[in-house]
Amino acid sequence: MPLSLAELQKAQAEVDGFQQGPAPALNNANRSMQAALGNSQAASTTPVPYYPSKETPNFALSTRDMSSELANNFVSIDTLIAGSVLVIQSRMQFINTASPQSISLTASATQMYAVSLFTQAAGTAAGGHAVVTTINYTSALGVAESITVSTPLDSANVVMETYPLMVLGGTTITLSTSYAGGATNDPYTISARLVQMP
Repeated sequence: MPLSLAELQKAQAEVDGFQQGPAPALNNANRSMQAALGNSQAASTTPVPYYPSKETPNFALSTRDMSSELANNFVSIDTLIAGSVLVIQSRMQFINTASPQSISLTASATQMYAVSLFTQAAGTAAGGHAVVTTINYTSALGVAESITVSTPLDSANVVMETYPLMVLGGTTITLSTSYAGGATNDPYTISARLVQMP
């Protein structure tokens, strides 16, 4: 009568000197011998190691020096939350900068992107001086679009804007600043984020 897997593991444990301990997994030599005797056992499946085992595909979490089981868990978590968490792809932040600034992002697919902008002036510039923020992108219809936001530098103020944009995949979203009204090096503060929406 063929032995069960539990009986084989118990027998192997006794031979290996583990009579009172937990039964170890059936080793390959014992499994082959049992198969030759007509008492074959189904091989237990083990998780396939995640390769490459350096980082997860979406959030680049390191899996170096992890067991394959833990690395696979990281990959599962990474995949699960990737579609529901906003990821900042491009950002800038300058406090009291006195020069034009720019950031850009190439859209990986035709979908929604959010552009968030914060500018602030201390109000120390001459009358009429301003900094102009321009957002350039290509809409899903292939039409070049431009959004312009002006921040006066001659009065203390804050400008905050967020724009949801439907961007054509493979095209670039650019956010850049320039001086206007005679301004050349007046200080201003800017913080901006370009975010691919889930």
